Amino acid sequence: MTVRPDNPIPENAMKMKELTAAAGVSKGTILFYIKEGLVPRPIKTHANMAYYTEAHLSAIRLVKELQAKRYLPLAVIKQLIGPEPGRLSPDESKAFADIDGQIFTHPRVGLEGDGLTAGELSRRTGVSLLEIGRLEKMRLLHPVRKGNRKYYDGDDLLFLECGSRLRELGFSQDLGFDVATMQMHRAFLERLVEEEARIMVNRLAGKVSTEKLIRMVEEGTPLFNTMIGLIRKRLIVETTRRFAREFDERERDGEGNGPDLEAG
Repeated sequence: MTVRPDNPIPENAMKMKELTAAAGVSKGTILFYIKEGLVPRPIKTHANMAYYTEAHLSAIRLVKELQAKRYLPLAVIKQLIGPEPGRLSPDESKAFADIDGQIFTHPRVGLEGDGLTAGELSRRTGVSLLEIGRLEKMRLLHPVRKGNRKYYDGDDLLFLECGSRLRELGFSQDLGFDVATMQMHRAFLERLVEEEARIMVNRLAGKVSTEKLIRMVEEGTPLFNTMIGLIRKRLIVETTRRFAREFDERERDGEGNGPDLEAG
């Protein structure tokens, strides 16, 4: 993207030196990420002058997060967060258009009427109104506006109740655990779900009715979620054992230090 001379530079834009300092990676690494399509191209105002925004910084941090804490190779990361895939085929576009607004429209269990206002949600979960607003901006909560008021459904309530329970277990903000860190998971899942949806529609479009497709998505999603949860559970056990082995090996070698969880 190129900014013409008569266009202003984006607010809070950074030069490469500022970006490397904020991201904690070298210029060469950033240029490699851009070349591979993992980070957007810079905004150029001149042949030798480029600017970067929070979007570039967030993309770099996401790549680092997926490398360091999820142990994903760049080839996999590129498939998940790389360049936007091509346009949908006509059949895929029609299938998505047919089911738009029709999936997961059944009433939420456990809530009566329109749902909960922000105040009611705050009182039931102990989460402040400020935090609720922050999570909404991050698209982690999804209220529906009716008239002049916004209402939160059972999924929003369950999300915050899970966050509250995690804090009770010891995953506190003082230790660096913030519900907002789920934004990283959302960014990761957003691309994953996009690819899942493309595969699903590509295989089913024109082969099953719209009604059956909707039913398959609604009834199949909880089953897929359970399977994914079991995979994640097993990976946690395997990763913990690997870290334990690394710790024992370092102890035997006399280093006395556990594995560096932040290492790539």
